Amino acid sequence: MTSRIPSVALPAVLEQLQALRKVVQPRALRAMALARARWLFRSVQLRGHNVAAYGPMAVQNDGIIALGDRLTFVGGMMPSSLVCHPGARLTIGDDTQFNYGVSLEAWESVSVGARCMFASFVRLGDRDGQRTAPIVIEDDVWVAHGAIIMPGVRVGARSVVAAGSIVTQDVPPDTLAMGNPARNMSLELVARETGT
Repeated sequence: MTSRIPSVALPAVLEQLQALRKVVQPRALRAMALARARWLFRSVQLRGHNVAAYGPMAVQNDGIIALGDRLTFVGGMMPSSLVCHPGARLTIGDDTQFNYGVSLEAWESVSVGARCMFASFVRLGDRDGQRTAPIVIEDDVWVAHGAIIMPGVRVGARSVVAAGSIVTQDVPPDTLAMGNPARNMSLELVARETGT
């Protein structure tokens, strides 16, 4: 007596497995990123909920680091770094996202607002060898690839720093900063010129 195994179409099974993978894989990656962030930010005094680190990071905390809720550090070919020197304070608001290769270094004070976006290889440092002055990035700011924010700069809410720009002076709210050194242009004017 032989038992028969019911026949199932192999393409249908493969299709179901592919669909299951599409559902499970992002959740597994998110769980790993949350666990990695807990380990990486174990020396951080204030860490919000749902902070995720998808790639390699270097964290040196000899001061005070405060991280908001739902931060995302994207992984990539270069690690990101957070450095807070003795007596300094580094704060990051809720829902802010960092691409790979971003470097934030606080000797005195670096403050990043909520809902900001940082592209890859952005540099923020409140000391440049000549002076030390606080950096403030207000809410809803986008800093594009390779931009550098120098000591003493305040970037106003809803502003954009263009790729490769070096920002040496304050950027008012709702402004595009671009160039080396960066010059400011109203985002309203930029929208009018492009017809959007």
